[in-house]
Formats: sequence, C-alpha cells, structure tokens
Amino acid sequence: MSFKTIITIGITLLFINTYAQNTLSYISKEDLNRDFDFLVSAITETHPDPYSVISKDKFESQVLGIKKNFKDSLTLKKYYQLISPFVASLQDGHTSLKFPGRKLFGASDNLFPFVVKSNIEKPYLVVTENLSDDYLQIPVGAEILTINRASAEEIIQKIIENTSGESRAYRLKMGTDFNAFAFVFGAFYDLEGTVHIKYKFENEVFEKVIPTVRFSNLMEIVKSKQRKSADKTTVIEIPDFSLVIKPEIKTAILEIRYFGDDVKYKDFLKESFKKINEQKIKRVVIDIRENGGGNSSSGDELLKYLAKQPFRQFDQTLVKYSQLQKDVYEGYCKNDVQYCTTYDYIRTKNNGDIETFLEKGLISPYGKSERFSGEVYLLTSTRTFSSAMNFAQAFKHYKIGKIIGEETGGRVVSYGDRISVDLPVSRIPLSISTKKFYTVGTSEKDMHGVEVNVEVRAEKALDYILGK
Repeated sequence: MSFKTIITIGITLLFINTYAQNTLSYISKEDLNRDFDFLVSAITETHPDPYSVISKDKFESQVLGIKKNFKDSLTLKKYYQLISPFVASLQDGHTSLKFPGRKLFGASDNLFPFVVKSNIEKPYLVVTENLSDDYLQIPVGAEILTINRASAEEIIQKIIENTSGESRAYRLKMGTDFNAFAFVFGAFYDLEGTVHIKYKFENEVFEKVIPTVRFSNLMEIVKSKQRKSADKTTVIEIPDFSLVIKPEIKTAILEIRYFGDDVKYKDFLKESFKKINEQKIKRVVIDIRENGGGNSSSGDELLKYLAKQPFRQFDQTLVKYSQLQKDVYEGYCKNDVQYCTTYDYIRTKNNGDIETFLEKGLISPYGKSERFSGEVYLLTSTRTFSSAMNFAQAFKHYKIGKIIGEETGGRVVSYGDRISVDLPVSRIPLSISTKKFYTVGTSEKDMHGVEVNVEVRAEKALDYILGK
C-alpha cells in the first residue's frame, strides 16, 4: 500500500516541488516553433477527440495566434503563459502540462509574499500564513480583494484558464492546492519591488503597498523554517484506505483515498466488510472526497460488496492509436514486461485509427454473506476524479445508495489512459489521453460530473450524515 505524507510545516509542503534548477533562460524563435509544433501534433495525433469541447476552428485559431508571438526569442515563462491556456482549453484533466514551478523564475524575480488559499466562491483568496516576521502587514484570515488592481475573482479565473481539468472547481483545486500561490500567481502576473493589496479583515477594508519577496529570499525563508522546525516536525502517515466503526450509532466509515489495485487493498475490503457484518452495522459511509483516481478494477472490487445485482462501470471505450503512443509503450515494454502485450497489440494498428470496445459483460457481486445489505452513502467532492468518478457513476446508476457532497470533478464521459512525454526543447512534461470512456448509463451529451442526491460543501458532508 502506498502512503501520502503530511508534514506539519505548511509552507514546506507548499514549496517542496519547486526546487528544480532553472535550466533555460530564453528559447529561440526556431526552437519555439519546433517545441510548439511537437505539442500540437502530439495532441491532434494522439487524443481521441481534441475538438469535443472547443471546435477544430477554435483549436486551429489558437495555434495560429500563439505562433504569431514567436517573432523573437522568449523566456520559458512567457512561452508557458502562451501554451498553458491552450492545453487547458481542451478541458481534459488527463491532457495537461506539468506546472514548471521554479523553472519559470530567476533568483531576483519578485513574488507574492503571503501564503494564500483559493476558493471557487467568495471569499476567493484568503491569507492562511505569513512567510516570516518581515511579512506581517496583512493578518492571517484576511480576505484579499485585489492585487495590483486585479480582482480576486479575475485572478481565480486566470488560474482556472491555465489549469487542465473538467469542472471549474476541480481546475482551481489542481491549480492551487498542489502549487504555492506565490508561484502560480507569479507565473501569470509580473511583480516589481512592491505590490498593492486591497483586503478585508473583520469587516473593514484596507489598502497597503507591501514589499514583494525575491525568489532567492523566499527559498532562504523556507530553508530557515525547515531548520527551526526540524525537532517539532510531525510526520503523519495517511493510508490510502481506512475503516472507522462507530458501534454506538451502528455506522462504519470507509475512506478510500486512492484506488490502488493490490492484494492489501483486497484484503482490507474483505476484512472490513467482515467486521461490518459481524458487528451488525446498519449504515456504511464510503468516503471518496479525496480520491483522485487509480485503477478502476479497484472500484469493481468495492462494488462487489455493495451491489445487489450484476454491474459494470463502463458501456464503451474508444481508443485512438498514434506513433507517439507506440513509442511510449515500446519504452514501457523495455522496462516492464507487463506492458509488452499492449505494445504488441497497438503496434499492429494504423496511426490515427480509432477502435471502439463495447462493454457487454457484467460483474457479479459477492454472495449475501459477504455483501453489506444496509444503508449506504457515498461522499464526493470536486476532487473526486478519474477512477473514483467512474465508481461514483456506477454507484448512482445501480441505485446503491445516496450521494452526498459535491458534483465530482471528473465528467461521466471523459478521457484517460494517458501517456507522458517531455516537450523536445522546453522539457515541460506533457500528458495526453489516448482513450475516451463512457461510464455506465451515459451518452455523448453527458458533459457533467456525477450529480449528488444532497448537495453540501464537501467538508461538511460527513457531518451531514453523522448528524442524521
């Protein structure tokens, strides 16, 4: 079982993925065209349907508009500002550019000097932490209204437009939760030595001009916090799945944070439902609010304990074949023989061909003695994505129980099974979907996530159930 680690030094967690050395200052006009041409070709030749959200005319218009900016050499930051909204416009969470982080900035670049949490609704931006004693001008808990005259709502929209994903809420979370706000903001807005901030605190509005923090200084602040907190650091291992039984209310809470396909996961489910049934639990809560996906077969395994009839998660799958896909799988095969069967199959296909696989079979649930037969609730959020969304759709389609929380971040008709390559010059990692999935009971018109039975904010969903 894999584990995700939470470190109590919040700022360290925010900046931990941004230390990569800046290896590229400027990209020549010729190399910009070569890098971007590869990006466009990779998407059009590999993605099953790059024009499902934006038209082919709009796609090609964006390409021409971007190439008009290649009149001279550009910094990696300026280049990223051009191509990130282009890739994000496909609205496919599995087709994306990895945020370059540190590579976008030089030692003397000015950055936003506060740790900020972003929200899809008001308050859009809230200060959650001060960097150091030199940056206390705005109190923790303050709502930021504008930064250099750009409204908080405008900034949120900019982040969404530059982040891949389906729903707006999911794109915002992906754009900010896994990247420090200072870096995300700095990627799209240039700052000088000071920044003008308008904010609201305790129902009063204030305006201040505050010094920015240089990148090199920010790194020193982070390192200093690490050193000072070394003895106080607490590491909490959060398993990908856990069971909590509350016998006093005959309720079990089964949290699945990742759909990993391994023996321990299957053993965990078997032991969990054995305990649930032995203790005569009447209500099971399945929590996938923090589940961003994994292997769909793990969702099948969980459904076997819940479904009262044979089931499946998908109606059909479309696969597009390309030379890039073949090259990637050839590399996979050389490193791991489990990929060789797939490579041997796809290498025989013509590039550009699309094959449709209809799912006609059904999976039988476990027998009555192993299954749970009481009330079942499913908790979802905008973070619920990919294989977790597939599970949620099957849960809803087969009327296994009620869904509480937020509409899933992943759409019920979506893309996946991505391949990853580095762009040839910029070296920015690019992921591209190779398949289009129609979850059970869906059609082409279903461009939405799994809708809930009771809509409440995700963080309140469990309390809602336990308070019933």
